[in-house]
Amino acid sequence: MTSQTIETAWPAEVLFRFLTIVGATVDVIPQPSQSLPHRHAATCRGCEATNFNAIGVSNDLKKWAQAHSENCRALPRPTA
Repeated sequence: MTSQTIETAWPAEVLFRFLTIVGATVDVIPQPSQSLPHRHAATCRGCEATNFNAIGVSNDLKKWAQAHSENCRALPRPTA
């Protein structure tokens, strides 16, 4: 089994990052609004699926991000 080193810097707002099986990421970031100041989101950068939590970063949000990253096969979008 080989290991993979990730050297790209994370965007400043990313609190947690999960790597999908094809190289996209699922990022957990704050997404506050006026009515939900503690809202966070987990967003897949491959398929763009998103899950929200209004009370901060809960175990449920992290579990969703982990489970999604284990199964998503959508490729990351090209940067150029």
